[in-house]
This record gives sequence, C-alpha cells and structure tokens, in this order.
Amino acid sequence: MINQFIQPFLKHNHCFILAYDHGSNKPPEIFKYQSQNPLYIFELAKNIQATGIVLNKGIAEIYSQSNYKTPLIVKLDTKLESTNQPILTCSVEYAKKLGAKAIGYTIYFGSEYESEQIKIFAELVEKAHSLNMATILWSYVVFPSWEINDNIEKQMFAFRQSYELGADLIKINSPKGSLDLSIIHSLIPNLPIAMRGGEVIDDLSLINWVKDSLKRGVDGFIIGRNLWQKENATEIGKEIHKIIFNS
Repeated sequence: MINQFIQPFLKHNHCFILAYDHGSNKPPEIFKYQSQNPLYIFELAKNIQATGIVLNKGIAEIYSQSNYKTPLIVKLDTKLESTNQPILTCSVEYAKKLGAKAIGYTIYFGSEYESEQIKIFAELVEKAHSLNMATILWSYVVFPSWEINDNIEKQMFAFRQSYELGADLIKINSPKGSLDLSIIHSLIPNLPIAMRGGEVIDDLSLINWVKDSLKRGVDGFIIGRNLWQKENATEIGKEIHKIIFNS
C-alpha cells in the first residue's frame, strides 16, 4: 500500500506532474511561446489535469495567491551551473505556508556532494512528514563529469538508498540498458517511480516513450520542457493524460 503522504499526487496509483522549476538553473532562452508567464503554466497544469505542479519558491508565492487546485510541490533546492553543489532556497515550513502538499529535493548519487545531500534530505524528510507533507526525491545517479550513469548496480543502490531515507516518490532518469523496473519495484516496495521528462523530443517520440515506460512498469511522469516548450503543449498534455490514466 502506497503511503498516505503521496496520495494527493496520485490517480489510480499513477502520477502526471508538471515541472516548472527550471528557471533557477537554466538559461532564459528555455522559455518558449508563453512559458515565461507562470500564469500560463498554472492554466496548463489545470487543462491537462496534472496531478501535481513543481515550482520554486518565488513562483509558488504567485501560485499561492491564486485559486488553482493542482496539488503544489515546492522544490527546495537548486544548483550551480557548473557543478551539482546543493543550494537550499526554501524551508519546509515556508513551503507548507505556501500551501504545498510536498517538497522536492535532489540527490546526485555518486557526486562529491552525495554525503552532504543525503544529510540534508534526511532532515527535510523528518520536517516534511511531521507536517504531513510528502517528500519527492530527484534520485539521480551521475559520473564525476555529471553525466548520467548507466551502471545498473549503482542505480539500484541509489534507489534503495532513496527508499531507506524516507522518500515518498522518486524521480529518475529513463533507465538505460537492461535495467528492469519490476526488479526496482521489488527492491523498493510501495515507493512510486516517476520518469523525468528531460530534453525536448518530437511529439511522436514523446508519446511512444510514455507508452513504453508504462509498459516497463513506471508509475508516472514529471515532465516540464517536453510540454511547455511546445506550441501545442495543452494538446499533447491531454493526450499523455489519456494514455497514463486510460481515460
């Protein structure tokens, strides 16, 4: 049984979360079409029936003043452009004040900051759970050069660590090679796995990736640029929602 904290972000035990936390560590040119306007993103989340929306503190302040109902996740960290050094930008308590039902945080397993990030996340989990908030962990495995690591053994170790630390949902990079999601699920029982949207791909490739990921056993998706960097974001978002929830 999936724990109570993450339930507000699930529909039929699956999630479809819209991410909009990129502005703190990505160049301004990523904001195409209307995506530079937070109000457009809020409307997009509503129109595609997203089960959650990820925002940084400043945008969450704007969101909290509105009447939007998409469950809020406040991302508590960002990083420098050149490294994965953790920078906390918001407290759990303030995220709660803004109306968040969950906090998000990143651990780059395998980086030189791994130990520091584990310590920070462990403390954040205790605070969040004491306030009846979920913890969503961006669980990334990296090379020292900050590239995605396709070492299966290291990925499995990182996912189990995420489970042991108290994450209520993990966001992962698309598994490479022969990594079997059914094996991951057996290693982290009742911990939902959401796939990262990543860099923009064409609509057909995106749809096929969603379908393939669901067949492999993923529990949902946290997608940002692959939606709001598209002119037809609402249309493609509605199509993805239908695929995930068979609606």
